[in-house]
Formats: sequence, structure tokens, C-alpha cells
Amino acid sequence: MDKIEEYLKERIVPDLEKSRGGFDKIHTLEVVDWIKQIISHNPDLKLDKMVLIIAAYAHDWGYSGLFKNDEVMSFDKIENAKRLHEKLGAEKTEKLLKEDTFSCLTDKQKERCAHLVAVHDKKLEIKDIDELILAEADILSGIDINTKPKLDPESNKSFMDSVLNTRLPKFITEFSKSEAKKLIQKRVDYYKDLESSIKK
Repeated sequence: MDKIEEYLKERIVPDLEKSRGGFDKIHTLEVVDWIKQIISHNPDLKLDKMVLIIAAYAHDWGYSGLFKNDEVMSFDKIENAKRLHEKLGAEKTEKLLKEDTFSCLTDKQKERCAHLVAVHDKKLEIKDIDELILAEADILSGIDINTKPKLDPESNKSFMDSVLNTRLPKFITEFSKSEAKKLIQKRVDYYKDLESSIKK
């Protein structure tokens, strides 16, 4: 697994450094870390760690090249790009997994990696355990206020409404529910402080 993970970093991370002002690199590495923590806390789920880690590295690969590096992000702009980035990311993943480095994977595992990338933002449709676990890791990083770029208050409200109404209800692990609660509180505190400083 270590060899494959190093290769994923070599092939995918440089593209993510240029994507959304470097946000996608930071976010992706966090999602990988969250995936590992969720798997570690939930051995009973018998998850395919290799498949989920590959999908975590590739899940936002499709954003690479969709935005100008200095473009200001808004909730609507990102929402409008979601379907395209899933499609592009899945295509890149399928192509990558044809390389010799991934010969240890079965065809079924390769198909699952590309599938997870292709559906990870279809929040109302995902239902399989591995789909839900990738979504949990994705949102845990997304709501972490330490992850850049920070949204303006209006976009943050739209983002958090979406998280609270469509994402959190799909969380299946107690670990992620507990971590999300802490991260949301930090985010609420951050935006309260931001709004009060704007009013001064």
C-alpha cells in the first residue's frame, strides 16, 4: 500500500496544487487522512482500504483545470462544477489504474475506485457503505475551518445548509458524527467572530 500511495501522490497531487488555489491539495490529503481514521475506528465494516484510499486521492482530481488559479470561489460556482468534476475525475482514475503500478488490483477493485470518484458528490443518491464512507471523509475535511480557501459568509451559509440538510443525515459512523459536531462548532465560532469584526 505504501508504494501505491507514494505513486498516487506523485501522479495526482501536482495537479491538485494548481487547482482552486491549492485548496484541492490540502483538502485531498485531509480526506485521505480521514479515510484512514474512519477505517481504523470501524473494523467491523470490513472496508477495502486500498480502494477507498485511491478514491480519496482521486475524488477531486476532476477539478484540476476547471478554475483559474486565482479565481474567487463561491458556493454556487463549485456546485455548478460538481457533475463535470466527477466525470473528469472518474475518467482520469480509469486511465491511471491501467498502469502497471496497479496490477495488484482486481478489475472489480479498479471499477470500484472509478465508481466512487464518479458518485462521491451525488449526496442524494449514494447508499453503499463505501460511498457513504468516502462522503463522510470528504465532508469532515470540507467543514474544517482550517482548510483553505474560506468562503464568504453568504456562501458559507449555503454550504452549511447543504451539509446539515443533505450530508450529515447520511453519516453512518459514530466516529464521523462525533468529529463533525466538533468541527461544526469551530466553524460556527469562526464565522461569528468574522461577522462581528466586519460590523466594527
